[in-house]
Amino acid sequence: MRTFAVAILVALLVAPVALAAPSIVGDFQAWDPADPACDLTLQPNGVYTLTVTLLAGTYFYKAVDGDTWGLDFPSNNQTFTLAEEAEVTWHVNLGATVGTKEGDEYVFHHMNPPIVCGNFMTEIGGPEDWLASDTSTTVMADPDDDGVWVFQSIIPAGSYAFKIVLNNNWDQNTSPSGDIFFVSDGTTPVTFSYDMATNTTEVVSSAPPAVIDARIDGDGTDASLYAVQFSDDMDQTTAETEGNYAVTGGPGAITVTDATLDGTDASIVHLTLSPALTEGYDYQFVVTGVTDEGGTPVDPSNNDDCFYLHMVTFEVNMHLYVDINGVPMSVHIQGDTHPLTWDQCGGAELSDGDVDTTYVVDEYFSMGYVCGAAAESTQVKYKYVVDCATWEGDYDFGHYVTLDPNAASQTVNVWWEDMAPSDNITCDVGVRFQVTVLPDDFDALTDTLAVRGSIAPLDWVIDTEMVDDGTNGDLTADDGIYSALVTFPTGSYRYLEYKYAINSVFECDTYPNRTLTLDDIDGCMAMREGPMEILDIWDWCETVTSVPEDPPGTTTVIESWGVIKARYLPNR
Repeated sequence: MRTFAVAILVALLVAPVALAAPSIVGDFQAWDPADPACDLTLQPNGVYTLTVTLLAGTYFYKAVDGDTWGLDFPSNNQTFTLAEEAEVTWHVNLGATVGTKEGDEYVFHHMNPPIVCGNFMTEIGGPEDWLASDTSTTVMADPDDDGVWVFQSIIPAGSYAFKIVLNNNWDQNTSPSGDIFFVSDGTTPVTFSYDMATNTTEVVSSAPPAVIDARIDGDGTDASLYAVQFSDDMDQTTAETEGNYAVTGGPGAITVTDATLDGTDASIVHLTLSPALTEGYDYQFVVTGVTDEGGTPVDPSNNDDCFYLHMVTFEVNMHLYVDINGVPMSVHIQGDTHPLTWDQCGGAELSDGDVDTTYVVDEYFSMGYVCGAAAESTQVKYKYVVDCATWEGDYDFGHYVTLDPNAASQTVNVWWEDMAPSDNITCDVGVRFQVTVLPDDFDALTDTLAVRGSIAPLDWVIDTEMVDDGTNGDLTADDGIYSALVTFPTGSYRYLEYKYAINSVFECDTYPNRTLTLDDIDGCMAMREGPMEILDIWDWCETVTSVPEDPPGTTTVIESWGVIKARYLPNR
């Protein structure tokens, strides 16, 4: 029996008493994170749970690690539909640090338990490989309610990869960030397990050891360092014999000068090659003579791996960041494709050798493929982190680059948070936000209507209150049009996203945010008698026609839904 396990983050099993109670929030309880009726309860198995009885209908929800917005996860609302009244139970892991949001928190409900999502699903009758919404093939179960979810199946012989998926979508990336590999002998069952409390994924198979992957090692900046991944923990003596590895391809002969078994994961062997491999070439790694800890040799029919070596020069322009925050101590790159990871400071560090606030690093990617076939293009999502603490954007933000197997190398140049000087307004821009609200939607005596947004002074958590009393930019009292006058200062990012909310409940919650481009040509306050004006319809979830006041008679369809008037031209 062989086991390959990945244990990344261990959730604290006891929440500090002083912390606010974590909870489930959703449209079934007015999205109130302070509602004690939806507080989660820590179970003996280390998982937080909540059970609520709901009527038939479609619902949206999130989890909150506390009782305030900003600690909510995942980024996208999760959903489910009940055909009839029923109990719904949520399972939650609050991550390594309870009471903080670090991106290592997970939530799902019992109607969509975890599934094993991989490239073998069609082999056992599934409609499509890597299909996160497939609830018919690889659904896990927890019959003894110990928080460990299990799936077992006989899988045709071969090498495969998988990840554990929650809620039947990819909104939450369970650890590890990359795929998990395994080998099946085609005759004995393969067992997968996911322990939610410890965030541990494990796969157990009786197949003989095999070479799973050969790839660039370390932070990906040294083309002489590689790692070979096996399907099992390997014997140290045979694994560290340099002559058991052969590397072919490229412009000349290659020698393995060192082989070292990983001190933490005995399924990985680190190799040093001489000379370093060269980008733009295909390479093949072949392993012979290596055995697992039980003395079983590597399967001779599954003992090689091939890849194309591609190099990307990453450049990030930090000029605007430095102007505001000063020179960073470090800038690292993170991403979703090996050797990039989302490990805060585990990626390659960039340098600013010519002190021009453009930070640079050369990163090698080993684009794996089945030997005898050919590499395919791969899209990489990446982002930068400053001083091992400050990430670009939110969890959904990222830059993208496509690795081309027909090119040896490429250079990608971006601005920090995709904000170039041309993306920032060069003057103060005032905007009068106005929204019409029907009495059935809003009670002026008890409710709070607000606008929230992506650019200060707007905020996604703190209300900018709107009034219908003839003050704070409101043009006419008691006309059913609520207003808020906001000034965006010089230097603000020009592409605003915003929405309206009543008592912290956002309008059209399943729809994208409204959008507005701050106009620093005709919209500068110094050139106008009044602010730019926006008149929206509350909770209008359709694209409608925008009619600019100047020039009259002009009609254009805009992307932002619910806008019925937009005046951008100067009032002189």
